[in-house]
Amino acid sequence: MYLKNYQVKVVTAVKKFLSTADKKRAEVLPMINQFPTMKSQLDYVKLTFDELVLPYHDNTAKTGLGEMYPRVVIKVPTGGGKTLLAVETIREYQNLFAKCKQGLVVWVVPSETIYSQTVQKLKDKSNALRQLLDQCSGGNTLILEKGQRLTEQDLKENLVVLFVMIQSMSRVNGKEALKVFQDSGGYESFFPVDNRYDLHKQLIEQVPNLDVFSGADSAMPQIKTSLGNAIRLTHPLILIDEIHKVFSEQARNTINNLNPAMVIGFSATPKADMNILVTISGLELKIEDMVKLDLHINPPVSSLPNDWKTMLKEIKQQREMLEKKAELLREEEGTYIRPIALLQVERTGKDQRTGEFVHSLDVKEELIELGINPDEIAIKTSSQNDIEDIDLFSRNVGIRYIITRDALREGWDCSFAYILGIIPNVNSNTGLTQLVGRILRQPYARKTKVKELDESYVYFVKGATQNILEQVSEGFKKEGLEDLISKVKVKDNTNVNQTKPVKIKKEYSEKYKPAFYLPVWLIIDGKDSKRKFSYDLDIKAYFDFGKFSITDDFISKVESALSDENIERKVFTVTIDEESKTKIKGGIEEVENISALSMSYITRRFTEIIDNSFLARTLAIKYLKQFEKKIGKEKLIAHFGFIVSEIVATLNDERIKQEEVIFKKQIADEKLVLAVSDNEKIGCGIPENDTINVNAVPSTYKYYLYEDVEMSTMNSLEKSVGDILDRQEKILWWFRNKVSKGWYAIQGWQKYKIRPDFIAAKKKEDGGLELVYVIESKGEMLVGNADTTYKSDVMKEMNKQKIQAYQMELPFGVLNESVEFYLIEQNKEEAEIKKLMK
Repeated sequence: MYLKNYQVKVVTAVKKFLSTADKKRAEVLPMINQFPTMKSQLDYVKLTFDELVLPYHDNTAKTGLGEMYPRVVIKVPTGGGKTLLAVETIREYQNLFAKCKQGLVVWVVPSETIYSQTVQKLKDKSNALRQLLDQCSGGNTLILEKGQRLTEQDLKENLVVLFVMIQSMSRVNGKEALKVFQDSGGYESFFPVDNRYDLHKQLIEQVPNLDVFSGADSAMPQIKTSLGNAIRLTHPLILIDEIHKVFSEQARNTINNLNPAMVIGFSATPKADMNILVTISGLELKIEDMVKLDLHINPPVSSLPNDWKTMLKEIKQQREMLEKKAELLREEEGTYIRPIALLQVERTGKDQRTGEFVHSLDVKEELIELGINPDEIAIKTSSQNDIEDIDLFSRNVGIRYIITRDALREGWDCSFAYILGIIPNVNSNTGLTQLVGRILRQPYARKTKVKELDESYVYFVKGATQNILEQVSEGFKKEGLEDLISKVKVKDNTNVNQTKPVKIKKEYSEKYKPAFYLPVWLIIDGKDSKRKFSYDLDIKAYFDFGKFSITDDFISKVESALSDENIERKVFTVTIDEESKTKIKGGIEEVENISALSMSYITRRFTEIIDNSFLARTLAIKYLKQFEKKIGKEKLIAHFGFIVSEIVATLNDERIKQEEVIFKKQIADEKLVLAVSDNEKIGCGIPENDTINVNAVPSTYKYYLYEDVEMSTMNSLEKSVGDILDRQEKILWWFRNKVSKGWYAIQGWQKYKIRPDFIAAKKKEDGGLELVYVIESKGEMLVGNADTTYKSDVMKEMNKQKIQAYQMELPFGVLNESVEFYLIEQNKEEAEIKKLMK
C-alpha cells in the first residue's frame, strides 16, 4: 500500500517524534534511577519537544502514577485516510518506542459507524490494513471489542488492538462511560484471586490509582476486575480519533488515569492548547486527488415554496448525467463508479408520517414515481438500515439513492456519493455541516480527469442561499478543509466567492519588466542546449545504491536495540507411572515463532526509496543475509518489522546524502547553473495577471506589485511580513508568491519544490532597481526542523552562485541578475527585513 505525499509527511513526523522520545527517555532514566528526587526536573517529554522545536502547550499529560507522558495530535482533514495513518502510527510505535511486537493498543473511535467499519476492516485478514498490522506483530494480531475477554496471555502472545467508543473516555457520559470502570468478568487474569488480600494490597501499592470496591477494609482491599483497571496495568498506546471531543479537563483526567505510555490523537479541528505534531491542509488533500472539488451549490429553480419534488427531478437528471460519464470512463479505463445521491428528509419514524413534514417514505414513493427502480433506493435511519452489511462499492449492488435524516452525519464513508439534496430548511439545519463531508471524498483517491466526476453537488429547497453558504463553510471548517472554502460555487450567482482579474500595476510593468524573470536551475547539456533542472532526470537517475552496504557496526547497533524477551507458556504432560497411576507433569516451554520473512514487504518498503524494483529486491536479499549471518535467523524473524524499519531509515538517510552530493557535483562540473531567462521553456516569469476572490477586507498596501491582493488568504505571519515590507523606505514593489502552477518555485536537490512566500524589489537612490529578494517566512515552531533547514541550505547555495542570463525575446533592456534568497524567522522578521532594505 503506497502512501500519498501528505501521508508520508505524517509518518515521517511520527517516526521522528517516536525516535526522539525514545532517545530522551533513555537519557533521563539512568539519572532518575540515580537521583530519584530529580524526577520532576528530568521530564523526557519536554526534552523531546524542545529538541524537535515543537510547541508544547499541553504540558499536563501525567498518568495516575504521576509520570509525564507524551500527548500529541495529528491534524488531518476528513477524508485524509486516518485509519491508514493510525495503523502506520501503531507500527512505528511498536518498532521505535515500545520495541516489541506484543502489547496493548487502545483505539478510541467517535461513532458507531466508524467503530463498525474500522473493526470490520481490521478483522479481515485479507485487508491491506490488517496485513500491515500483522507485519508489525509477526502475524499475531488480535482485534478485540469492549466486552470481549482479555487476558495477560493475550498481551504476551499478541499485539492486541482494543476498540472502545469515545463516550468511554469521560465519566461524565453516564452509563456508557462507566462500563469501562465497572467490575466485570473477562479480565480476571490481571488480578489476584479474591481472597488473596495481601496480593491485592501489594498490587495497589505498585499501582495506587486502581479502582477498588468502596467500603472495603484497608487491611483487606479488593481491586475491581474491570477493563479500566486492566488498561491501567498495561500502560498502552492510546489512539483517539476526533480527540477534540475528549479534551475537556474531565476527559483528560480520565485518559491520564488510564496510565497510558503515550496518547496520539487525530483531529480535523484541534484545539489551540493541543500539541500539534504535524498539520495537513485541505490543499494537500486536493493536490493528492482526495476530495471532489469544486463543490457546486444549486438553489431552488422552482418559484413554488417547498417544491422538493422539482428538486428530486433535478437530482435525478444530474445523477443520470454523472452515471453516463461514469459508464464512458468504465468502458475506456475500466474504472467503476456508480454515482449516489444522498437525500436529507425532515421525518423518518413510522409514526411521524403526518403529512406536515416530508417523510423518508414520501421521498421514496416520489422517486419510484419518477421511474427509479425501488431496488436502487435505500433508507438509512436509526430504525431502518437498508445499507447495513452492504458493500456500496460492489458492482453487484444497485443502490443509487440513499434517504436519511441524521444517520449519515458522521463517520459514513462512501466516495461514490456525489450529490446532496436537502429538504429541511437550511436556515435551521444543524446537521448540514456534517453532511457536507459525506460527498467530498474522491473515488479511489485519484482524479478521473472527467470534470463532472471530479466535483460534487448540493441542492436545497428551503432557506436563504447565504445561510447554506455559511453552513457549507462551517462544514468545511469542521472537516479541516477551511483553506478550500473558495472552491464552493453557487449556480447562477457570480456574487458568491466572486473572483476578479488583477494585473501588475502599469507603473511597474512598463519600467521594471526585466526584473520579472526569476532565477531557476538549468542543466547545460551542450553549448546551446539548456533545459530546466529535473529531480527525476538529474538527481534520481544518478542514485547509486548498488555500492551502499550496511556495516557490522550498524547491525550490532540494531541488535542491541532488540528485545530479548522469549514467549513462554506452561505445558502439561500426562503419563502413566510405574504403579499404573496417572501422572501429570508441568513445565515451561518456549513458543516457536511462526512468523516468516516477507520479501514482498521489504521489497515494497525499499522501492519507496529505490526506483529500480529489481535492485530493491537484490539489496533486500543481501541485507537480510547479512543480518541472518550476524544475529541468526530466529532473531531476524522475531524482530523482522523493526529491522526492516531501521534499514529503510538508513537507506533514506543515504538517499538524502546522495541527493545533495549529486546536486553539488553538477554545479562543480558546470552542468548545473542558476539562470534567468525570458524563454518560457526554460525560464520563470512573474505572471502578468492573477485572479483573486473578491473580499470585504480591503488591501492597504501601497507598494504591492498587483492592483489588489486577497487579504483573507494571508496568515498572521504573512500579513506581518507584508506590512513590514510595505513600510520600508527603499521598497520598490513586492508581492506574495502563490502555491500554484505558473508561480515561482525552486527545485532544490530534494524532490519537492520550494515555493517562497514573497518576492520584493529594492530601489536605488534614483528610484531604479537595485536588487530583488526572494523571501521564505517560517513560523517560530518550524524553525530548526529538517524542512526549514533544507530550505535554508538551498537558499544559501543559490546565494553563492553567479546568476546567468539567457535573453531571447525582450525587445528592450537586459534581464536582472541581481537576486538574493533569504529565510526569515517569525519574531525576527522586522529586524531581518530592515537589514536587507538598508
